[in-house]
Amino acid sequence: MPSADETSIEGPRILVSGWAGAGNVGDELLTRSLVAQIRANDAVPVVASRAPESTAALHGVESVAWGPKGRATLRSVDGVCLGPGGILQDSSSLWSLPGHLSVPGAARRRGIPLAAIGVGAEPLRRRSSGWLLRRVLAGRPVVTRDSDSSAALAAAGLDPTTGADVVFGLELPAVERRREIVVSVGGTVGSGVITPARRRIRPAPIGLIAEAVDRLASRLDATVVLTRFRGARDAAAAAELADRLRSPSEVLSDDVDEHVRRVCGARVVVSSRYHPIVLAARAGVPALAVSTQAKVRSLAVQIGSPGVQIFDSWDDVGRAETPEAVPPAVLEGVAVAHEAVGALVRAARATRAERSSG
Repeated sequence: MPSADETSIEGPRILVSGWAGAGNVGDELLTRSLVAQIRANDAVPVVASRAPESTAALHGVESVAWGPKGRATLRSVDGVCLGPGGILQDSSSLWSLPGHLSVPGAARRRGIPLAAIGVGAEPLRRRSSGWLLRRVLAGRPVVTRDSDSSAALAAAGLDPTTGADVVFGLELPAVERRREIVVSVGGTVGSGVITPARRRIRPAPIGLIAEAVDRLASRLDATVVLTRFRGARDAAAAAELADRLRSPSEVLSDDVDEHVRRVCGARVVVSSRYHPIVLAARAGVPALAVSTQAKVRSLAVQIGSPGVQIFDSWDDVGRAETPEAVPPAVLEGVAVAHEAVGALVRAARATRAERSSG
């Protein structure tokens, strides 16, 4: 349900159309950040979700169905934010990009203020994808999370501005540091056209990960905390990894706040996932990233801190030297994203005023 204060707010209603309600901790943190910024601008967030009831309870907002089913919501909102998150790509499915652009495209046709904020993008594989992006977003504000995303969208014919992942702007809890290694791993999805993503998952190399984590835990005299940032997919990997580890370990529940607390209080974070690295860098926790994904490597370069090390192999992680502490990462691009939210709210407020006077 919406917060009590929002029931009396006269401000514009902004639809957030990212990837909430899909069981991913990172996407819920992105949603939390956008909701906070919209409220900071005296507007009312409405969140499109794969699971509206869960999203309403988690974020204290009005939540509606994601995608084409949510088009009716456009009759009651004054602005639309496409994003945040890495949603502008056509590698995961033929239907992914049209699904994400369905409601924003309808909003544009109706003259509703529209902006893409905090989005990640990949080079597009299909000419039709570029055409669709231009049809929906050409001439509208587009703020990406990194320079690689900006380059991909520029190649598609848009004029993006580079910002930062909006999770870097979250207020984090003050927690006591523990002697824990927080590990976030899971299967990756191979590219496809029609086949559902769940049928294209490549499993994580659990045996290699267990050896590397055990070696690191022994050297640091640390216990191990296993996360589930990608929901059920990571929960299965965490359970399997817990069975293989010799070190004392714990598997977290799906509680978003507990994930944030444990990452922020870790001795070191070991991750093949994107948002555990964002949280660690934001909190000043050393992070060891193991990934060949372009977005993770781009993130490490963007952060530009010796506290974030990136590796090709798990064997290297087991031998890695980790600093005791690093300064929290502060990315100037967050302000760019926040300014874009403010501009969208102002445009939506003007549109609302025009409708009222008409």
